[in-house]
Amino acid sequence: MTFRQRKSTWEVRRYNGPHTCLATSISSDHRQFDYHVICARIFPLVRADAAIMIKMLQQATEATYGFRASYRNVWMVKQKAVAQIYGDLEESYGELPCWILGVQSTMEGTIALLKTSPVRVGDQVDESTMYFHRLFWTFPPCIEAFQHCKPLISINGSHLYGKYGGTLLMAIAQDGNSNILPIAFALVEGKNAES
Repeated sequence: MTFRQRKSTWEVRRYNGPHTCLATSISSDHRQFDYHVICARIFPLVRADAAIMIKMLQQATEATYGFRASYRNVWMVKQKAVAQIYGDLEESYGELPCWILGVQSTMEGTIALLKTSPVRVGDQVDESTMYFHRLFWTFPPCIEAFQHCKPLISINGSHLYGKYGGTLLMAIAQDGNSNILPIAFALVEGKNAES
């Protein structure tokens, strides 16, 4: 035993007898309770349902390991699991032109407009590298059905959270039976007059 003057406590440095302590759960600062351990448990759940709530993932982690991981840790691990399953945001935005071509080739009459902007580095513009700016699209059945709708269009937006943000806009109308019909969609930087 050694007396620690800094902490004013006694510390057992070596014990040669039998160890009788029972650890019933992992403490919150356990160095082995990291991303890999949490991911191993929640990965199959996220693969089955990407919209699964964080609280459900926390409960699954707690049931398996006897410790409830923090909301923030589970949220971060879920984001990494989603990126492993579906690809990260850069890959997703990079696949937009292919997605547009695929939709247009399989659904004739689809209208899509992708706007990109050149990358700016200080005062210089790099024309060889483009980044996503806006995307507008609509499908032939939406165009056809719009002819039978009431003459009123509503635009609603849903904020996108994450690294890039932005807003998903949807133009909707009502048919003769007051059913809501989506007409067109857009991914834009925000709800403003220009977009």
